[in-house]
Amino acid sequence: MHEFSIAEAIVRTSEEVLRANGGGRAEKVQLRIGELRQVVPDALTFAFDILKENTLLADASLEWETVPAQVRCRSCGMEYHPKDVFWECPSCGAIGAEVVAGEELEIVSITLAGGSDGN
Repeated sequence: MHEFSIAEAIVRTSEEVLRANGGGRAEKVQLRIGELRQVVPDALTFAFDILKENTLLADASLEWETVPAQVRCRSCGMEYHPKDVFWECPSCGAIGAEVVAGEELEIVSITLAGGSDGN
C-alpha cells in the first residue's frame, strides 16, 4: 500500500514547513492529488492518522482536491480525459498520449491551529 509512503512524506514535509516558519501545530493539511496517482482516499487517511501521532500534526485533518487526468494526443494534439488504459484519442484514434494533468501530489496549504495558513 503506497499510501503509507505518501502519508509519511506529507507528515515529514509538513513538519519541516512548520518548523521553518516558527513551529506551531497544524490543524489541517490541504493537498492536490492527481487522478493518475491512484491514491485510495480511505487508505491515505488511515495511514496519515497513524503516522501523525506524536508530531506537530497530531490534531490535523487531511483534505484534498482530486485533479482529473488530462492527456494530449501525440498525433493530433487534442487534449482529452482518458477513458481507459490505452489512451485512445477520441479525435484521430491514435493510441498513447502525454500527460498534461493528473499526476500531481502537492501540499497546497497547512492551516495552523488558531487559523493561520502556512506554506
